[in-house]
Amino acid sequence: MRSKEDLFHLVQAMSKSEKRYFVLDAKKSGRTDSRYLALFDAVNNQEEYNEEPLKKQFATNLSSDKAYLYEAILRSMRDYRSQSSKAAQVKERLMDARYLYERGLYDQSTERISEAKVMAAELEDQFTLLEINREEQVSLFDRRARVQLEHIEKLNEERERTLKAIDEELRYLDLYYRLLLEVFREFNLKDDKSIETLMKRLPIELLEERNKPKSYQAIRRFYQCNAAFYNLLGDMERVYHYSLKAVEWWDDFPNLKEEEFHRYIINVSNLVNTCYKIDGYFSKAQEWFERLKTEKSSVSLHNQKVIFQYLSLSKLLYHLNRNEFKDASQLLPEIIDGMNKFGLRKNIALAGNIATVYFLIGEYRNCIKWVDIIIKSMKNNGRLDIQRIMRLYKVIALYELDEFEQTELEIRSSNRFFKLNDAEHEAFEELVLNVYLKQIFNATINDFKPTLRHLKQYLSEIKEQPNAENLLGLDELMIWVNGKLK
Repeated sequence: MRSKEDLFHLVQAMSKSEKRYFVLDAKKSGRTDSRYLALFDAVNNQEEYNEEPLKKQFATNLSSDKAYLYEAILRSMRDYRSQSSKAAQVKERLMDARYLYERGLYDQSTERISEAKVMAAELEDQFTLLEINREEQVSLFDRRARVQLEHIEKLNEERERTLKAIDEELRYLDLYYRLLLEVFREFNLKDDKSIETLMKRLPIELLEERNKPKSYQAIRRFYQCNAAFYNLLGDMERVYHYSLKAVEWWDDFPNLKEEEFHRYIINVSNLVNTCYKIDGYFSKAQEWFERLKTEKSSVSLHNQKVIFQYLSLSKLLYHLNRNEFKDASQLLPEIIDGMNKFGLRKNIALAGNIATVYFLIGEYRNCIKWVDIIIKSMKNNGRLDIQRIMRLYKVIALYELDEFEQTELEIRSSNRFFKLNDAEHEAFEELVLNVYLKQIFNATINDFKPTLRHLKQYLSEIKEQPNAENLLGLDELMIWVNGKLK
């Protein structure tokens, strides 16, 4: 069921050129759409979704008007994307072929299917090739054309090859996501027993070079699976090797690379992050930054936005992971300008790391400003772990600014948030807030350092536990405590 804010989020996600196209497209259909254009403008002008002024302007029809506008935008965007998307053009040719077939224009239908087949093959889209194969086979005898046995056998051979390629691709896709879950859960396997257990639980033999798949999409997943596996083993040189292979794979499929450029950017981003983790590879990361900016598909505003988002985040995380907080802070003006340019001010990953940098360098006013952006944007939805740690940053920032009344109010607000979102009573952030930070805030001069050491000891114990790498804010809180002790 669609939520009240779905239309708002859809409109906010559109680029300027997409919005311009939709408005022009809607105007072509005449005055009947003027009401929906007015609603589009009203929603587009909102920074945060507020239904009350919309109810006043559009009265009782607001719900149906929103539903109509939502579908109208998606119809328009299908037309907009079909101009540049080969995948969309393949689907359109299939629809054309079916229409021509229904009208008895079999030769024209066959021609359209042939065009779709060539384009789908260029995109290595095995699923669409299977659909095309079915279209060809079920319509053979209806066309009243002479059918040869060789034709049927050729279609069967094509179908078998396609099914084999799909099976390979899905097998490696499944393994890739299972390995990613292990990375998220364990990050690095710490001992031989954990590695042995993993190898018994997952079909790791698929990662061996002798079992390298034949189909092209499965080959890319093969490289990604190996990169994820060696990340678990902590072998960063091999992670780099396979991440590089996954990036270089795209050069063999220029049409697919242009079609799915955002996926290529993600692969490059993973490679860059790997470079940052290996001594002496920093220059390689910079080379990939520059290469990505000069790619043919990087001229579109949307792709520039994706490149900016991933590479800015990579740069910030690089400096944060090396405790180079001043260097990270020097990137912020340029990153914030880019966020404003590309409409990414509410991007949680970027905003969260900006707030973290300001927290670590002691610019507490700016830290609070960005924490508020995150809290306001996410409300009670989204990544609860991000919201929880951000609230701790804000409490500490207010305390550091000697705003004691605001600190107390924020502690109450955070506890309401924990309770509302079913945070476990023993949750890390809740314990830090209600046990350790409260002790520090209320400590006398003589007790101040002992309470800080109490928190430091607790953080150190947490750091030794499994999965500590995945606990947001742990290192940052330790840095703050050590700074206070000095």
